[in-house]
Amino acid sequence: MTEEGERVTLRVAEGVAEMTIRRPPLNILDKALLGQLSEALGDAGVRTDWRVLVLRGIPKAFSAGVAVEDHFPDRIEGTLATFHDILLRVERMDRPTVAAIRGHCLGGGMELAMACDLAAASEGATFGQPEIRLAAIPPYAVARYADLVGPRRAFADLATGRTFPAKEAMEAGYLTACVPDDELDAWVGRAANEMAGLSADALAVLKRSFRRQTRDDAFAEAERTYVRDLASTPDAVEGLRAFLEKRAPRWGGRT
Repeated sequence: MTEEGERVTLRVAEGVAEMTIRRPPLNILDKALLGQLSEALGDAGVRTDWRVLVLRGIPKAFSAGVAVEDHFPDRIEGTLATFHDILLRVERMDRPTVAAIRGHCLGGGMELAMACDLAAASEGATFGQPEIRLAAIPPYAVARYADLVGPRRAFADLATGRTFPAKEAMEAGYLTACVPDDELDAWVGRAANEMAGLSADALAVLKRSFRRQTRDDAFAEAERTYVRDLASTPDAVEGLRAFLEKRAPRWGGRT
């Protein structure tokens, strides 16, 4: 297998599948990696030798988000479509999913972690949705975060793009657990093994019942609004260019 092919790996042992994203240094989700992740999730979904999926990144980053260059107007719709598919594959799995988070968990990386049923982080992890600083918005976060932390906290995080530590993420309601770094693997292992020992049918029905409480149309509408009203505006293009050119953006927008 090539180095490119090893960026998403899957290991199954004793009913627990561990999927690891490996694209140092920050696990940026570019188009190629998104494609591999989607394929790996599809392959895992048809396997019957596991009951719980653990999704991991590398020590420095769960993921620092979707590649900025894939947000330009000529790429954004394809990027959103692929990422939309990935998030819903995770969210709609009939078996439980656990995000094991170390390091940076930002932008699309945070959305991916939040799509999991459980999210556990080491105390050194950092979270945030910095898209607004590039004149972009994160559609999945717009559609889902208010259910996790309430509308006021969700709006404040998305409207400022601030980053915050794992302990704050835990207090706000984004996380299931926040533990010392050297205890994260043990916590995730216990949670995964406990669920792997329960009735798969009961857990599947539980997940379906939870899904009925979420509005998929809210996610799709947030994406449509982003593409229609923002992604091609001068400010959106300027935000992306400024980030890639490592300079402060020069906003135009409404006066």
